[in-house]
Amino acid sequence: MLLSCVFGAACAKSTQPVDALAGPADSPEIARVRAPEPDPSQRLTQGETATPDEALVQLGAELCAAKSDALVDARARYEALDSLAEGLDNAAPPTEFVAQLKALYGHECLAVGRGDNRGLNMEIATGIEARAYWEAGLDMWFRTYLDVADGSDDTVWLLPSRPVVVTRDTRPLDPLAPWMCSADPEDPCAQRVAAWRSRAQRTFELFKYGGSHSTEHCDPDTHDWPQGEEYARWRACERGGLRRHASLPLGGLGSIEDGWIVVYGRRGHYQYCDEVAALDLSSGSHYRFADCAHRPEIAGFAAAAGALPPGIEVETGTISTELLREFAWVALSVAYVEPNVVTERALGRTLPSRVRMARPSTPMSMSGFGSRGSGSSGHTTLGWIWTRASNKSPASGELSWPDGRSDPAKDHAVRLLDFAEQRSVPGCAPKKLPAWILDNLTAERLPKSKYELVDPPSEALVAAMRRQLSRGRCAKKK
Repeated sequence: MLLSCVFGAACAKSTQPVDALAGPADSPEIARVRAPEPDPSQRLTQGETATPDEALVQLGAELCAAKSDALVDARARYEALDSLAEGLDNAAPPTEFVAQLKALYGHECLAVGRGDNRGLNMEIATGIEARAYWEAGLDMWFRTYLDVADGSDDTVWLLPSRPVVVTRDTRPLDPLAPWMCSADPEDPCAQRVAAWRSRAQRTFELFKYGGSHSTEHCDPDTHDWPQGEEYARWRACERGGLRRHASLPLGGLGSIEDGWIVVYGRRGHYQYCDEVAALDLSSGSHYRFADCAHRPEIAGFAAAAGALPPGIEVETGTISTELLREFAWVALSVAYVEPNVVTERALGRTLPSRVRMARPSTPMSMSGFGSRGSGSSGHTTLGWIWTRASNKSPASGELSWPDGRSDPAKDHAVRLLDFAEQRSVPGCAPKKLPAWILDNLTAERLPKSKYELVDPPSEALVAAMRRQLSRGRCAKKK
């Protein structure tokens, strides 16, 4: 059964749907650990960064002749692969499928294709990942070199990015596996976060393109390309015009609706505060502890001038659980976001009538562009943990304040945090701050900060939190 997913891919229904809310109520707490980075092989886009097998890449490669025995054999291999894809088991290794995939890639009738996409990454761990890639466009990429060869079609299909699949089948050892959805968008788990997912995807696209469309013009008649290189240049031009931006994986996390998200670190530049915000996903309880004294050298200067540094600020209130849960979902999903992938659905391009599909007979140099990040000294780094019990944090991470700089996923998360906190309703929090949260905020328990950009909460902040435990759900009235 074909089901529409991100990347315009189709994916099969999972045989083990996940609860739409949180992990199993009776599941044991998972030891503190960051959500792991995806396997680097899954970050490859269009197979371009894999080491190419130069023996398979042929200069001057051409398509097989129409009605030739070789083309008939390649077509039969393709049809066999297509049949295998339909019957793949979600969790089982697609051993036979991968073997036949490699065989077809190395076929003489795919010689042009190997030059178009060198070193195609075909190390696939599970059936659902293989089927997702096949149905996302790998099948049409293979068909291009068969259909154009026999004259049945003149559409050149550009290879999409390989979809990353994050489910309990593909990440069984992930600390967040109990909260993962299947790759079926109709799964209740996926439906619960559908609006959040749509908002995030649109944000990622606007982050890079601002709603603009590609202005690349690839008509061979408008270019003075060297003879014999027209096809390779045209195809490279079309591929270079594909829209790429960050994207969520297939499957991914469902809504996490219990536990506390604790955000800590320095916010602000010259007028900064060292803060701890504790946010309860089940009740919307909001606790803010802030030490807004200046840096030691500035505080000393102020004291010499007769000014006293401000004390610790403590605020309590309530935030909409929907706002908190969306922030938590995005923050926890950051580890699974692919930063630079092709998400276009229409990857087919009509081969220009005067262009012959063949690779150049001599090496051709193609230039590209790197990516750049941005930032300023006004940015600070915040740490966060999701915690449910003493000394236990299934996930943690870092965000840049007041925005994510060049990272669209972290930018979306931190803006959602700011949006939620600004809508906190002052008053007594619905739920008391758990004492065990303090156990998780020690330097020994918190994850080590990347590049040492965020420190654990200060003794003054921890002392203020400890005092709040005795006061209950309400901040002391001023």
